[in-house]
Amino acid sequence: MSTKFKWTEKTTTILLYVGAAILVVAILSISIFAFVSQSRKNKVTDPTSSEPAASTAAPTTTQAPVTQQTPNTEVNTPTTTTPSTPGNTKPTSTEYQSPVQGAVAKGFDMEQLVYSVTMNDYRVHSGIDLEAPVGTPVYAMADGQVLKVYNDYLMGTCLEIDHGNGLVSCYMNLQEVLPEGIKAGAKVTAGQLIGGVGETAIVEQSDEAHLHFEIRKNGVQQDPAEYIKTKSDS
Repeated sequence: MSTKFKWTEKTTTILLYVGAAILVVAILSISIFAFVSQSRKNKVTDPTSSEPAASTAAPTTTQAPVTQQTPNTEVNTPTTTTPSTPGNTKPTSTEYQSPVQGAVAKGFDMEQLVYSVTMNDYRVHSGIDLEAPVGTPVYAMADGQVLKVYNDYLMGTCLEIDHGNGLVSCYMNLQEVLPEGIKAGAKVTAGQLIGGVGETAIVEQSDEAHLHFEIRKNGVQQDPAEYIKTKSDS
């Protein structure tokens, strides 16, 4: 019984020594491993190390220098041409001469009604009345071709000249007898004598002697005062 106990105690002692040795070896192993790891880490981060450290930075791309260009400040603005609307294209007053050197006795108005002394009523006035004594010469306002000569029941002896591009001038209340050669189809020049102021317009008999003058553009009545230079403009 005693021998068995001593053997067991001895065995236990041996086991304790063995365990302590194993523990020491484990501690030493851990210490050595930690030392080696630290040494490697220091070797990698040491700037004096001859072994190049691995670079984790993204490679730098070398770019050619950018030459800054001065922006072109010159702007080429396209020329826009506004399309002309029939009846709305009016030239300056100096483009055409007045057919009669007289003041405007009655103006153009296609919206407001104008009182007619002769007819004793109100009506639109599709032209202008240029004051001038009976027999005063009437001239073509521009080059053109006589479109027609006719007698109107209300406006008396009338003459129309086509100047091209849809522009037509109308001369009314003329004398019945026109200069020789002034007839439909005849070519006329600016300032050419085409007739004389008359008193043939029944609808304007009570007004002072005058030439009733109209202008149409593409068939639309225009204000003649915007095309010619009249005596009242001077």
